[in-house]
Amino acid sequence: MNFKHAWQSQLSYILLSVGYFALGKLLTSFAFQDQVLPIWLPAGIGLVGMFIWGWRFIPGLGVASAAFNWTTAHGWSVSTLSIANVVEVGIIASGAILQALIGGYLLRAWLGHPLHLKSRLHIAYFIGLIGIAINLVSANIGVFALSFYHPEYSFANHWNNMLAWWLGDSLGVLIATPALLILLQPWFANSEKLNNVASTFSACLVLCLSVALTTFLYNQSNIKSANLNAKREVQIIENIVYRYINQSMLAIQALASQLQAREAFTQQEFEEIALYLKSQYTFLRALSWNEQISSEQRSQLNQQLAALYGDDVKIKGEPIQPNDPLVVVKYIVPLNGNAGALGFNVFSKESRRQAIINASSKTEPQASDIVYLVQDSRPAPSYLLFSPVFAQTPSGQERTIKGYATAVVQVETLLAEALKQAQAQLFNVAFYDVSNNGIFYKNFGPEQLIDEDNKKVVTLFVAGQKWRMELSVKEEYASRLNQQLTLMLLILQLSITALIVYILLLFNYQHHALNTLVEQRTRSLAKAKQQSDRANQAKSRFLANMSHEIRTPLNAVIGFASLASSSHNNRELRDYIKKIGSASKTLLNLVNDILDIAKIESNRLQIDEHPFDLQALLSRIDTMFSSSAQSKNIVWQVVHNLPGPTWVLGDEMRLEQILINLCSNAIKFTQRGSVIFDVEAQYGTKQVDLIFSVTDTGIGIESEKQQTIFNAFSQADNSTSRRYGGTGLGLAIAKELSELMGGKLSLKSEVAQGSSFTLTISLLNASAQSKQIEHVDTSQIHCLRVLVAEDNPVNQLVIKAMLSSFDIQHTVVTNGQQAIEAVKSEEFDVVLMDCQMPIMDGYQATAAIRQFKGVDELPIVALTADVMPEDKAHAIAIGFNRHLAKPLERDKLAVCLANYC
Repeated sequence: MNFKHAWQSQLSYILLSVGYFALGKLLTSFAFQDQVLPIWLPAGIGLVGMFIWGWRFIPGLGVASAAFNWTTAHGWSVSTLSIANVVEVGIIASGAILQALIGGYLLRAWLGHPLHLKSRLHIAYFIGLIGIAINLVSANIGVFALSFYHPEYSFANHWNNMLAWWLGDSLGVLIATPALLILLQPWFANSEKLNNVASTFSACLVLCLSVALTTFLYNQSNIKSANLNAKREVQIIENIVYRYINQSMLAIQALASQLQAREAFTQQEFEEIALYLKSQYTFLRALSWNEQISSEQRSQLNQQLAALYGDDVKIKGEPIQPNDPLVVVKYIVPLNGNAGALGFNVFSKESRRQAIINASSKTEPQASDIVYLVQDSRPAPSYLLFSPVFAQTPSGQERTIKGYATAVVQVETLLAEALKQAQAQLFNVAFYDVSNNGIFYKNFGPEQLIDEDNKKVVTLFVAGQKWRMELSVKEEYASRLNQQLTLMLLILQLSITALIVYILLLFNYQHHALNTLVEQRTRSLAKAKQQSDRANQAKSRFLANMSHEIRTPLNAVIGFASLASSSHNNRELRDYIKKIGSASKTLLNLVNDILDIAKIESNRLQIDEHPFDLQALLSRIDTMFSSSAQSKNIVWQVVHNLPGPTWVLGDEMRLEQILINLCSNAIKFTQRGSVIFDVEAQYGTKQVDLIFSVTDTGIGIESEKQQTIFNAFSQADNSTSRRYGGTGLGLAIAKELSELMGGKLSLKSEVAQGSSFTLTISLLNASAQSKQIEHVDTSQIHCLRVLVAEDNPVNQLVIKAMLSSFDIQHTVVTNGQQAIEAVKSEEFDVVLMDCQMPIMDGYQATAAIRQFKGVDELPIVALTADVMPEDKAHAIAIGFNRHLAKPLERDKLAVCLANYC
């Protein structure tokens, strides 16, 4: 593609390069999760750039693509510059370059301008190959680079990511390419005019907006649906978390019930009960028996602890209030890892003191706030559950608390099992202790956060404590859900867009084709009108020439006939009659020429091939024109290289007709100098290649008119017919006859220097034929009785005069019906039947006669002006014996009748 001015090319190059980057940044701001773009218009910019400039657009596209990918992944800072990051950006840019380069090359070398495609098939190739298939190049290379270098991508999702990239590129190419070419069209030089510019550009713009808007709305609908689904999932998670918390309360209640049923129990009995419960509930970090004593009983319990665990274990933790009892950890399971808790006064911690007070007042398990067990290698969040155990007292007395069954519930284990059962892996979940607003459990890593805009908050009441559960749908889950649905939408949109673009390009192609066809038809009509005008002028000249040509011999016929009627001199009469005969033959030749051209134009002229002697033909032509040339004082010469009689297979009459026409014209248009008729024969095994040349020194023909003289009714100029005569049919007939015989007629001529007509033809060799001279005895025809059926009075007089000159008895009737009656009533030797008569024509009459008179019984000769070959064949098929053409000659009539003597 070339621009009108160099500055337009340079400015377009810069605009497309910058537009790739700017449009990419604009579209990225509307990207969905995982950078899913509904339409990537820069792919169309790259294709158009490669189509216009070819490989010269590689630097612009490479820089634009690299800049876009770098700023999108790493921002405007160069602090993250590294070889890996540069390679990643370079690979993605190379994919965009390779894709655009392939598409641009196919357009430049094969399909052509997308808005001037040559056929419907080319439009389909552009849509399917350039617009869709080739975009797999950049998609696969780009996603491979991201999967290899970018942590948010993985090879497991290669095909989904590639599909999203490919669909966006395909939509961008199909929509942006026509629109950009329309915008740049005014700057292109020598470009075809675009059709439907406004409608095509508007359709591309509407397609772009509709794809983006539809995808955005659809994505929003998907997000709304995902949020509704998340709301249901949150309720499920809440219920399951509550169920697991209740299980922890059931566990401690079961322990308390077991201890309540025993007035006293040993360490071993406690361990048996605790180990069984711990095996049932994996989230139980430890179970303990916390015995409640007064300050006075402190030494006694110390002794018991020392007896159980050694002197190192003593009560520790002073009461907060002077009157507070001591709640001391006496037994704990498992002991390993929890021995440090033995002897600990739980009542010494305010949060635990309050939980114990609540448990005793409500007589049900109560929880402490979240505590972190320091005995673990990593402080693990837990909470303590206290369930009161009452001493057995006589009925009617107030019950006293003996101690508290205590459970250390490991939060991570409990919540992990609860969230696993609730299938909460789709959510980022965090639990907070409301008392200190500190997070004590989450199921996501440090690189992820709760989405503050879309989070769900649930308050949980855990045995007297309040927790806050915050949830938000994980970004990868929302992305995956939306991406799948969005990809399905993009596939549908790509199909619709491809169909619409195909229709637009097809409409543009048909409009262009229609305009081209109209222009061609207009030119054809103009050319046809010119040809028609020239033909009308030629026919007008022909009619004028023909009028002159016919009137000239007709004037001689009429003039000499009038002179003969007034003359009594026999010598003068014979001279007048001779001249009348010559003029009549001239008229007959004119009519024959007209018939020949009519048969040629209707493709009914047939070539009759038979053996003939070429040397004899040349001798006849020499004899025919030698006297004419001598009378004009010009040299006439026949030159040939024939060794002797040369027999060939061909149409002797038509070949002679061509040569006579060429020689006649040469002599007619030559006033001085010579006419040379040259024949060159090249003998082969099966054929003879002949070159007939007729060269004269006459007036010559102008070069621009040398082709027109072979057209019917044409001569070199209007003055030719006035000066030399002629109808303008001879050369047209000669050319058509030469082509029918497989030859070629050509011309070389210079004005005032002369002309040379050359006929080149090949004829098959033929064996020599013995010459048979037909001798017909006409002396006995006076014995014949002839019936003549003729309606024209003048023709009746002519035929009667001819028959009378032979002393033949004849009867004349005027129609076919009378001829039938005459044949029935009288005996005749021959019937001369005109074919065109009133009442009943000759064909009908002959058919009727043949019903009772056979061909051998009564000869019937067709006497008619119908001389076409098909007319003769029709006459023989009806039942005629022979055919005599009008105008009738006396000698031919005599020969015909002599066959029936």
